[in-house]
Order: sequence, then C-alpha cells, then structure tokens
Amino acid sequence: MRKLTALLLGALCGCATGQAAGPATASASGLPDFELTDTDGTPVRLSSYLGKDVVYLDFWASWCGPCQLELPQLEALDEKYGSKGFVVLGVAMDDPTTVGAVAPVARKAGITFPVLLDSQSRAGALYNSGHSAPYGVLIDRTGRIVEQRGGYTPGDERALESLIAAELSKKP
Repeated sequence: MRKLTALLLGALCGCATGQAAGPATASASGLPDFELTDTDGTPVRLSSYLGKDVVYLDFWASWCGPCQLELPQLEALDEKYGSKGFVVLGVAMDDPTTVGAVAPVARKAGITFPVLLDSQSRAGALYNSGHSAPYGVLIDRTGRIVEQRGGYTPGDERALESLIAAELSKKP
C-alpha cells in the first residue's frame, strides 16, 4: 500500500523514475545508511549526520518542474536553520543520461546544501521506494523518521518549517 501511495504521488506531481536498488548498511540509529558522492565527487554518508542533526532528505530530479520550484525554498530553510543543527541533503535521482544536468540546475537554484548523485537509486531504494520526485524525508536528531512527503505546491515549505522548528527545539 505504501509503495502504491508513493507511485501515485509521483504520478500526480508528474515526476517519477524507476531504477534498481543497491545494498545498504544500518546506521547507529538503526536507519539504513548510504554513501553517495556530491556534485564535486566528494563522498557523503548519511550516518555522519544522524544522531546529531535534524536531516531532510530531498529526492529530486533535474527534469522535474515541481522539484525546481521547491529547491530555493529548501535552500532558504537550510540557510535559516543550518547553524541550529538542520541539514538538507539533496538526493538527485537523475539517471546516467541526465545526471550531467544536476549541477547546473542546483547552481541556477542557488543551492549550497550538499547535492548527492543517486543515479543507481541506492538511497532512493531505501527512503523513496516509489521513486517519486520531489519526495522528502525528515529525520529527527535521534534518527527517527518524523515526516515523509511527496510532491510540492508553493507554500508547502511553511508546514515543513514548522516541523523543522519543532524538532530543533527538542533537546538532543
């Protein structure tokens, strides 16, 4: 049922992708861990943030219109709350034929948070099994998933900001 819901959300926003899954390891928090490279080729591991930061995994694609509308909103949240223990990890789901567009789209949107390349869908298989875009997963400081959301409509960032602020106000 969950997979069907995610697929329907992806279809409704007009953005979805289907790619094969890869192996995963568990982090200290118990959530599946992954390591991907960012647009500069630097490896980034989810577990390096779990247990200390509130993390928002943003699954997006360079060809997804709603994703491109959401990216600047996430950048603003990252700028506002980054010094308080919040981090956005942008997970680009572009396949090998479109992955070259990821960095230019991120630059155009003014993104400074890490943009990770998931062309083999390793992270997507763990946290976005429907391969919907945009799709977000909010993880608290204890490594618990607090919220999962698919699609984007302007104004959605206000509800997300409320959740982020609430999680940041909790003692670690």
